[in-house]
Amino acid sequence: MVVQTCRIGGTVRIGEDIHVTLQRRLNDRVTVGVIAPAGTRLRFDSACLQPIVLPSGAHAYLFSLLRVRRFRIDEIEIEVWLPGDAVPLAFDCEDYIHFGIRTPQPLRITYEEENERPARIAPRPQASPVQLRN
Repeated sequence: MVVQTCRIGGTVRIGEDIHVTLQRRLNDRVTVGVIAPAGTRLRFDSACLQPIVLPSGAHAYLFSLLRVRRFRIDEIEIEVWLPGDAVPLAFDCEDYIHFGIRTPQPLRITYEEENERPARIAPRPQASPVQLRN
């Protein structure tokens, strides 16, 4: 198992094409966003979640964890620990959580802070000011 510490807004990359982002945390509720390749199944508490299909064909998921803090992306199992949990790595810091990641084969696991990621959406062009005529 690989344990990765994550801040709110941070993303854990599993392999080349799975992104797990810590979207928000409110007390014991953690909101997670996942982007994975087409055909990937996300299983949460014995149910498969329905993905949003992105224009690129990738699958996107957004869900909250409260009582159950474990989910699967195909054969990859991810467990979430909050500060104060009975895990030595879950130190007492409100801005961090820990992802425990089990993969069936070795995969590269990296972490990116929100400000380190390249922009995925091109910025909107600025509209020119409108001149009013009398």
